[in-house]
Amino acid sequence: MTIRILKTILLSICSLFLLSSGCNDIQELEYKGIDRTEINTFSFSDAAIRINLRYYNPNKFGIDVKETNLSIYLNDKFIGLADQPEKTQIPKRSEFLFPVVAHFNPLNVLGSAFKSIFSSKNKVTLQGSAKLGKGGIYLKVPVQISEEVHLFGK
Repeated sequence: MTIRILKTILLSICSLFLLSSGCNDIQELEYKGIDRTEINTFSFSDAAIRINLRYYNPNKFGIDVKETNLSIYLNDKFIGLADQPEKTQIPKRSEFLFPVVAHFNPLNVLGSAFKSIFSSKNKVTLQGSAKLGKGGIYLKVPVQISEEVHLFGK
């Protein structure tokens, strides 16, 4: 049993080495902007804002996004955490939308952050990490996006 585990570990390390040595041509995903924001739910105890991020994948291969861990800021005020509503598969050499949903309690963000929801333009910041990968090998990559948006569409 121990030899089997050692073989598995050795094969995994070799695969990771071969994958990393052949990945010199990997290019970073290009952030194109926030495509659309919309308020999904809004009550005194719960609110959710869906944010569609537009990216371009310049690589010759697709990538899977396994999970995200993002903090959401509205006009530099922390308002909540974001989750990924569905597993996202990123196609090769094409633009794609990456949806995230920010959940927050409006009572906790009274003041300038709450008032800004009704402004025509707002600064939305997403900060955290995402796990990207393919074939069972995933890497945690940092996410830092900040942009002025219209919360009720353009």
